[in-house]
Amino acid sequence: MNTVMLAAGAETGAEVAKSAMDTVIAAMADVFTLSGTVVTEITKQPILLFCLAAGLVPVGIGIFARLKNAARG
Repeated sequence: MNTVMLAAGAETGAEVAKSAMDTVIAAMADVFTLSGTVVTEITKQPILLFCLAAGLVPVGIGIFARLKNAARG
């Protein structure tokens, strides 16, 4: 049983899919806006920025080590 079609009533499947896609795109825009706000607030606070950078250092070291090992063959 397709619950989306039951909830839509007289709408066709294409209309339901289009409205669902519009909803997903709008939600993605909201997520990107929220992410930008969070990053802006983190970069305003020096302690939070230090914690963010400290968390990214091991990632950079790991990438560098893998690249170094790949270059050796």
